[in-house]
Amino acid sequence: MNPIGQFIDAWNDPAMRHAMVNHFPIVLSIIGIPFAVLAALIGRHAKAMRWMALAFYVALMASAFVTKDSGDEAHDAIRGSLSDEAHEVLQEHEELGEKVWWFAGAVTLLLGVSFVRTPKVRVPSAWVAVAGSLFLAGWVANAADHGGRLVYEYGAGTPDDIAQLFASADSPADATEDARVAFFRNQVRPILATHCLRCHNPTRAKRSGGLDQSTIAGLLQGGRSGPALVPGRPDESLLILAVRHDDPDLQMPLGEGKLSDEAIAALERWIADGAVWEPFEFARSRNPVPE
Repeated sequence: MNPIGQFIDAWNDPAMRHAMVNHFPIVLSIIGIPFAVLAALIGRHAKAMRWMALAFYVALMASAFVTKDSGDEAHDAIRGSLSDEAHEVLQEHEELGEKVWWFAGAVTLLLGVSFVRTPKVRVPSAWVAVAGSLFLAGWVANAADHGGRLVYEYGAGTPDDIAQLFASADSPADATEDARVAFFRNQVRPILATHCLRCHNPTRAKRSGGLDQSTIAGLLQGGRSGPALVPGRPDESLLILAVRHDDPDLQMPLGEGKLSDEAIAALERWIADGAVWEPFEFARSRNPVPE
């Protein structure tokens, strides 16, 4: 499919559309801060700067409203597939998102008041607008954090096969009846624990390649090179490409040599069967790779 067709398909999906537009309020809330600060510092000589700051917050207010509207549609599309815990996070995310355009409107109003010539009105309103811009950026960041948790912890809005992986991670007791979970526990988890988690775990200040292999969310999100695995497609998964040593620039595990053929086959089978996951605790290596 051509890029335009892919864009149209993504835009027609409520969750994908929301994922596209929700970045605008984040970016605008950050970029608007220095303009508001400069407008307050320069004072009455900063008319052009105040106009730019005002334009940013008008755009922020509009984009926040559009994001809220797309979020409502995404909610209707995914709410039936979420756990109770995920619903609580979703509710908090919506409550935060609903107020973004209100606060953006308040900052816009304060910036508008700062255009008056009276210093006793102009100066306080300009600095209150600065305080409001900082508060707003923090509020947007909190809303974005909740949205990220919905996707990466609970699989909200992801394709059904990937969302099922998150669901299985939330309810391991139900998943133990699946033979694939037993295979993961007995064949795959020991490989990850022995050869991978030494470098790719959340306890390291600098995870190798930015990759966390201690959770299915970390593997699906991947690191700097992209997602580590594609469920059902071992030949397209970076994890398999790395352990096969087909690429001289991508050979894992680091400093251990190539895994056995049996270990590689187990990882391939696990991914081919859908990469079913069971949460587990891991012990931090006593001999970690230097940061």
